[in-house]
Amino acid sequence: MNPPPRRIAHLDMDAFYASVELLRYPELRGQPVVIGGRSDQQPVLLADGSRRFARLRDYAGRGVITTATYEARALGAFSAMGIMKAARLAPEAILLPVDFAAYRHYSRLFKAAVATIAPQIEDRGIDEIYVDLSELPEPTRPLAQRIKDAVRAATGLSCSIGIAANKLLAKIGSDLDKPDGLTLLGADDLARRIWPLPVRKINGIGPKASDRLAVLGIHTIGELAQAESASLQQHFGRSYGAWLLAAANGIDDRILVTSSEPKSISRETTFE
Repeated sequence: MNPPPRRIAHLDMDAFYASVELLRYPELRGQPVVIGGRSDQQPVLLADGSRRFARLRDYAGRGVITTATYEARALGAFSAMGIMKAARLAPEAILLPVDFAAYRHYSRLFKAAVATIAPQIEDRGIDEIYVDLSELPEPTRPLAQRIKDAVRAATGLSCSIGIAANKLLAKIGSDLDKPDGLTLLGADDLARRIWPLPVRKINGIGPKASDRLAVLGIHTIGELAQAESASLQQHFGRSYGAWLLAAANGIDDRILVTSSEPKSISRETTFE
């Protein structure tokens, strides 16, 4: 009997750190909020029961943003950006310090919730996992929605899920319809939904490679998919050049690694 078609999901929590903070401070929902402040910038509880929050305009120092709500991102404040720079773009945005203990707690909750439905999980960090759905009998969309509902019930938080035949496309898919997205990518979606995207949307193509591709006139994944193999290998080396072409054509044979230790703690110094 032939094995079932691969169904790989990538689950990514939506603005995870910021969303956890909004559970604690629901009065900030709908406002631009940046996570990355120092411990002395904790909210202050006032006599009337309200809280006074630090603002980006009052920050001085060399810190960087860990993550931000979608409202803050709309104002130009993004992860890994210097907080002083963000203050010039969104001076009234709320600034909160990071709380990794809380983020680890909610990370454990959402992963445990997923495992009750689909136990074949590859832990990729504090806020994202891959899930192999191939052996489960339930239709894909209802199964994915059940996972999303379980995550929300366990944490109060939303996540976005991309499902495809491999890890590479599933990860791209989870970012296409954020927040609270559910994206299924089939073979027919490669040209329509993936190829128009910029090359940096492929996990493994960083800023330097993106800039080098731009010099060659390659800006989109579709343009990369049509590039000459020999040219890519000439400019990027045999191995990476071959991978670039394969990735742009949606080819990825990596299996899920389900036996390694969770990577949540090691991700604490990275950005969402």
